[in-house]
Amino acid sequence: MRWRYAVAVVVVVLLAAFRAAILIPQDMPPPLVLTGHVDIAMGPDSRLLVLIDVETPSQPSDGLVDQVFRLQGAPALAYSGPATVTYVKNRLTVEVGPDSGWVFTVAGRTLPPPDLALTSFQVTGLAHMWGEAIHKSAATLFFTLSSSTCSKTASQTGDMLALDEGDPPCENCQVGGPGAPGCSIDCGGGSSCSADCADDQFACCKCPNGCGCCANIEGGSAHH
Repeated sequence: MRWRYAVAVVVVVLLAAFRAAILIPQDMPPPLVLTGHVDIAMGPDSRLLVLIDVETPSQPSDGLVDQVFRLQGAPALAYSGPATVTYVKNRLTVEVGPDSGWVFTVAGRTLPPPDLALTSFQVTGLAHMWGEAIHKSAATLFFTLSSSTCSKTASQTGDMLALDEGDPPCENCQVGGPGAPGCSIDCGGGSSCSADCADDQFACCKCPNGCGCCANIEGGSAHH
């Protein structure tokens, strides 16, 4: 049974690499392909978290998260198990088996059409975090990252969606700010984060893992 599982993982990885190679323009940086145990869950702040405990021949799984993606405006999904995650700017692909998985693309960004074999969604924000700051258990990150977003949160009021005001994480951005479609920041100690945002959002990056997208507001300026 173990060899069958290993073969299945290899097939998924090869398919992910092949699809990334043919779907990504040649002038873009090479895709980041991660394989391991993946937990996907919607946080209480209505952001979808994709937590990856990377596993390679030289890096066995240790039960702690190595890479995090946080999606804004994504549907509520839940998954826990082996998967291959591929990231290129403005797009995240999660493959859980041959021709099975999801593609999340930042709305309004020009990219090749996603793989039709996977379920595709548009999102308003895609944040990426890695390094010691997030090298924790999935349960810990689910709580901490869901309570420290960089975007106004939407609360359901009857049939209306109201934006909560006074959201400090969207202010005093170390990198990014109003007018910035994306940002990235090196926080030292091997920890960094970045954000890709839709046209109606601005990117805000703050250490150690406060990268995300905020609703555009009047005034303010971007920091580079």
